[in-house]
Amino acid sequence: MGKIGIIANPASGKDIRRLVAHGSVFDNNEKVNIVKRMLSVFEEIGIDEVLFMPDYFQICLKALNALGRVSFKARVIDMDVSFTQDDSTKAASIFEREKVDCLITLGGDGTNRVVAKGLSPNSEVPLLPISTGTNNVFPYMMEGTIAALAAAALAKGVVSKDEGCYRVKRVELFKDGELKDIALIDLVSLDCSFIGSRAIWHPEEIREVFSTVAKPDSIGVSSIGGLLMPTDELDDRGVYVRLGRSGKRLFAPIVPGIIREIYVEDFREIPLDEKFPISLDRGVIALDGEREIDFFDGKWEIQVTRRGPLLVDVRKVLRLSSERGFLKI
Repeated sequence: MGKIGIIANPASGKDIRRLVAHGSVFDNNEKVNIVKRMLSVFEEIGIDEVLFMPDYFQICLKALNALGRVSFKARVIDMDVSFTQDDSTKAASIFEREKVDCLITLGGDGTNRVVAKGLSPNSEVPLLPISTGTNNVFPYMMEGTIAALAAAALAKGVVSKDEGCYRVKRVELFKDGELKDIALIDLVSLDCSFIGSRAIWHPEEIREVFSTVAKPDSIGVSSIGGLLMPTDELDDRGVYVRLGRSGKRLFAPIVPGIIREIYVEDFREIPLDEKFPISLDRGVIALDGEREIDFFDGKWEIQVTRRGPLLVDVRKVLRLSSERGFLKI
C-alpha cells in the first residue's frame, strides 16, 4: 500500500552564488544517487506506487534504471514540460490530484516555493523536502534513506498525517488586494531596477525583509531576523526587518561563505493574518532568495499566514513508527 511522488529539481544548487560567493555545487548525479537510495527503501518496505516529475536530466528514471527490476509501480507523470520552475508547480498540482500519500522534493527554498504554489491552500499532501539547493532553510539536510523511511511510514499508515505533520507559514504578496505570489521563508524588497541573475548577494540593495522563519543558524536573508528576533516554524508570528544606511550594526550570513555588514533601522513582530505594507514605491521583490517581480505601481502588501504546505516532521514520524514496530521483523 502507499503512493509517493518525487519532484527532483535538476537546476537546484547551481546558481550564480557559486561564482559570487562560496555556495556548494550539488550535481545531478548525486541527486540520482539520493533518489536511488530512496527507491531502494520503497522496494524493501513494500510501497505500491512511485510517481516522478519529468526533467531534462531524467534524475528519477536514471535512479530507477540503476536499480533494475522493482516490485512497485513506477511512472513519470504525463504533463507538458517547459524545463523551467513552472514544471515543479504543475507536477505538484498533479500529485495532489493523484492523492499521493507523501510528496518528496529535492531542491532548496526556491524549489519548495514553486511546489507549494502548485498545491491548494491548506493542501493535505504531506511534503518532505530534502536539501539540494543554496538557501536551505525550508528543506531538511538529511540522508535520503532516512527521508524515505519517514515517507514510507506515512504512506503505509503507520503514522497519520495528524500525528506526523504540521502546517507551515507562508508570506502572501498582494497587489491592490489581489494575491500575486507567495514565499515560504522570506520576501525581500530590493532597491534596484531589474531582476538580473535573480540571486541576492548585495546587502546594500535590501530594504525590507518579511520572514516566516528567522533562525540565527540559517543562511540567507532570513538569518538577519534570526539575529534580532529568533522565530521558528511553530511560532505564530513573522519577523519584519528594515535595513538602511544607519542603525543597529550587524554582521549576517547573507550568502554561503560571506558575512556582510548591515544596518538595521527597525524590526518588529508581524502578527499572523495582518496586512503589512511594502514601503518602497518601486524596485524588485525577491521570494525565498530569488528575485521574481519588478514593481513600480499599485499598492503592495504582505500577509503572514499559516496556509502553507503540510510539512512532515521526520523525527516525530520515525519515533512514532519505531514505537509501533514499523521495522521489526
